[in-house]
Amino acid sequence: MSELKLTPEEVAAVRELVEVAVALKKGGTLGLLKSFTENGDRLLETISEEKALLRLAAIGNSALEPVREIEAEKVNDISMNVEELVNALLRALAETNPKEVPKVGMTGAIGYLRDEDVQKGLGFLLTLAKNLGRVLNEK
Repeated sequence: MSELKLTPEEVAAVRELVEVAVALKKGGTLGLLKSFTENGDRLLETISEEKALLRLAAIGNSALEPVREIEAEKVNDISMNVEELVNALLRALAETNPKEVPKVGMTGAIGYLRDEDVQKGLGFLLTLAKNLGRVLNEK
């Protein structure tokens, strides 16, 4: 049997491939990929029979069309705003226990309006509502 001769570039490529495999294994993706290659036909059949996934795919596809229509110069601003907003929403959700939220009437709501954080949140929502209304009127 002949001895395998590898160039330094080939050795580097094999080393990098092993690093990728280790990262996939640590992240749990390697097992998923292995299972998919071994059982791909059954997996696709199962997915195609799952009505909830088909509905989710239909909704997701509907959401993609407006994304395709976004002007290229607005993508960066939207991306930054989505990142900041999702971060704020997740942090706020972590700090808010739905079981501990008090009932608030009209007087309580007026009292909340003195709070700077409520003012900021309301300002955001009202600005969003104004911009949403303007865009809806354009269509």
